[in-house]
Amino acid sequence: MRILLASVVALLMIASEAVSCSFMPGYSPFEVNPDNFESIIINGNIASLPAPKVVIDKITRGRSDKGGACEDAGIIDLTITWPENSIYSIENIGFYFQSSNGLKPNFIFPPEPVSGDIKGNKVSFFFVWLDGHPENQHNLDFSVNVFAVNKGLHIGHPTIVKIKAKKG
Repeated sequence: MRILLASVVALLMIASEAVSCSFMPGYSPFEVNPDNFESIIINGNIASLPAPKVVIDKITRGRSDKGGACEDAGIIDLTITWPENSIYSIENIGFYFQSSNGLKPNFIFPPEPVSGDIKGNKVSFFFVWLDGHPENQHNLDFSVNVFAVNKGLHIGHPTIVKIKAKKG
């Protein structure tokens, strides 16, 4: 009886691992508060936010069908470097990711501003989407505008990033 029970428990653990996949997002919501934000004024103008420097570190495509213990997930790892001479601190900046060529990459990027893992003047993100098996994928080939935003909802100049990866 113990052997049968242990076998059933082991089988259930293996089965649940094979059909479940959970990623914590590689970003967090950026909290804006325009009512309590004090703009930085330089020469009578609101200080502008510079365009961020964005580097795609890695694009990983899915390798199996749904239920393959996360192997069907696509992941984009990227790093943003914030200018050290900016009057805005990276801790007080979030980022919007918006399609610049009519595609809707909201299946990858969130529609609201986000923050990531901050180290010095760099912030790292990873974005996960259900990519599926290579037979069911399409090549990725689109552009994304990356905008800095402060807590007062002032939006900076964009950096255009090309997302390009072959399927599988």
